[in-house]
Amino acid sequence: MYLLGYDIGSSSIKTALVDAKTKEVVDVVQYPDQEMEMISRQKGWAEQQPELWWRYLCIGTKTILEKNKIDPTNIHSIGISYQMHGLVVVNKEHQVLRPAIIWCDSRAVSIGDRACRLLGSEFCFDNYKNSPGNFTASKLKWIKDNEPDIFEKIHKIMLPGDFIAMKLTGHISTTISGLSEGILWNFKEKKLATRILDYYEIDHSLIPEVLPTFSVSGKLSPEASEQTGLAIDTMVAYRAGDQPNNAMSLNVLRPGEIAATCGTSGVVYGVVDKSATVDTSKINAFAHVNYTKKNPRIGLLLCINGAGIQYSWLRKQIARPDRSYADMERMLESVPVGAEGVLIYPFGNGAERIFSNQNIGSHIRNIEFNRHSRAHIYRAAIEGVAFAFVYGVNLLKESGLEIKKIRVGNDNMFQSEVFAKTISRLLGVDIEVYNTTGAVGAALASGYGSGHYSSINRVMSLIKPVKQYSPVQDASEYFKAYRYWCDNLDELLKDGESDSHTADIKELVEKDKVIAQQNMMLARQRKMLEEVKNQLSSLDGNRHDLSVLNKLLDNLGMDDDQTKNTSDHINLLSEPFISYLNSTFPDLSFEELKMCKYLKLKFTTKEIAEKLCLSYRGAETKRYRLRRKMNISNGISIYRFLENIVAEAR
Repeated sequence: MYLLGYDIGSSSIKTALVDAKTKEVVDVVQYPDQEMEMISRQKGWAEQQPELWWRYLCIGTKTILEKNKIDPTNIHSIGISYQMHGLVVVNKEHQVLRPAIIWCDSRAVSIGDRACRLLGSEFCFDNYKNSPGNFTASKLKWIKDNEPDIFEKIHKIMLPGDFIAMKLTGHISTTISGLSEGILWNFKEKKLATRILDYYEIDHSLIPEVLPTFSVSGKLSPEASEQTGLAIDTMVAYRAGDQPNNAMSLNVLRPGEIAATCGTSGVVYGVVDKSATVDTSKINAFAHVNYTKKNPRIGLLLCINGAGIQYSWLRKQIARPDRSYADMERMLESVPVGAEGVLIYPFGNGAERIFSNQNIGSHIRNIEFNRHSRAHIYRAAIEGVAFAFVYGVNLLKESGLEIKKIRVGNDNMFQSEVFAKTISRLLGVDIEVYNTTGAVGAALASGYGSGHYSSINRVMSLIKPVKQYSPVQDASEYFKAYRYWCDNLDELLKDGESDSHTADIKELVEKDKVIAQQNMMLARQRKMLEEVKNQLSSLDGNRHDLSVLNKLLDNLGMDDDQTKNTSDHINLLSEPFISYLNSTFPDLSFEELKMCKYLKLKFTTKEIAEKLCLSYRGAETKRYRLRRKMNISNGISIYRFLENIVAEAR
């Protein structure tokens, strides 16, 4: 009897075959050989076609069955690991409506940040343990706002693993762990996060049925059997995001245990109980695979989006065509620690949570053309990713998480000794390397989910490390290089903050320019009209007709009140409170911005009606519409709401 595990990554699809009795790995197949393409139609966007994941999964499954001559009826159960935070939307016929918005897509950052401000950061961290940020719920809101035709057709939303489970079984479901990674689980109330859905005006019915992580969510359908080569009624018995799953695969299931991985992105993942307090503004917290309402286990996830993807980019774009990663490793070993001053920052794969969702981009610094070679670039690149790991782990340590050792899989960038040794020496911890993968872990987990095994802890405790890296007494060269890298990083972060502030100022300046241009045009028109009137006055003719023409020209002119209104417009937009309000709620009209100013000054409805030349009823209606536009919940005073905006604008 065998267990089958899938790892649905953004680079490739891995399929693992495990002997259910001995728990030994029979084979692991990866498809495609080259990294899967990401669709990036705009800066910061990242999408993939879900049907492509399914196609590659089918190829990998048939390949591993044929290669090992396995009778499909001997496959007991299936487990799924998948790339986190993605969004797949389907209609009632289970057809995909658009490409999946995947984990490293940063288009929804501003949506999530705004939600955090308006719902309250304290509320978000107490209930969701995260800001809504750039996660699945915010991505769905982006579709609602920008692709309403598609949004109207959505029957259910899914994470990538939910989609694969649907393709295998024909049924749509999700898990608590999955909901938490989409910021759709309320840890405090231990139920669906209805308030964020209501704030985004998303119908609760779009959320699939919620099932336990370790459970039979369905059996293989006849259609899936035909496409994969597996037997009908094979159980799908486990599903989890790749990082919680990788941690489980390394036997990281109890509080205080730490796992790390470095594929396309780099991740450090630690398990805590509900009593732990962390800086959730930079560190994500999700329900771990063994989370239950009675026994909550929380996974702290620290992610560096730009990690392995940077190193693979270098191999494709910089290295010679025949160079492998092993060749690059041999070359970089000839360069001393610190790469003789060359610095590389791997943050070119979207907004980085560890920098409060700033997207500072990737940077290469200090190259000297007469001195540095490809080997220096390789060394600086691998150190840059290692330094980013250390920077992130130090955030976890500042949050009170004690780190004595880190468990990693024997794949991806941890195959590099330079990479692993750099991290071990800078953090002063042992790094234990295990010969396992996420797909293998998912296969074993399905054995527990289907009831074949009685304990997931006992199953995972059987794996043993195959290699260990330990810190050395004298790591001064490593610390010197790391401090230099951090000093330059501080400059990049300051530049990023300055760019953000400059962008706000530029937007305001551009608005002022438009108004100024309108004033100039109106002044020219006024001058021309005066000239025409003067010419008419000097003409002989029917005085009645000339009088009518003069009145018409007067009506086309611009009176002093209009001039004052234009001046008021410029002055209003120049106020920091209104500028901040305008950037936070770009749909507010000029009249609504003026109403906000009067409300901030505690004007009554009657006084506002007089200021805006409205009836009392008209002012009430405008105020009601303003509350709706700003998503102010019932029971919250608009005066108090605007006071909070004033505080944020300072």
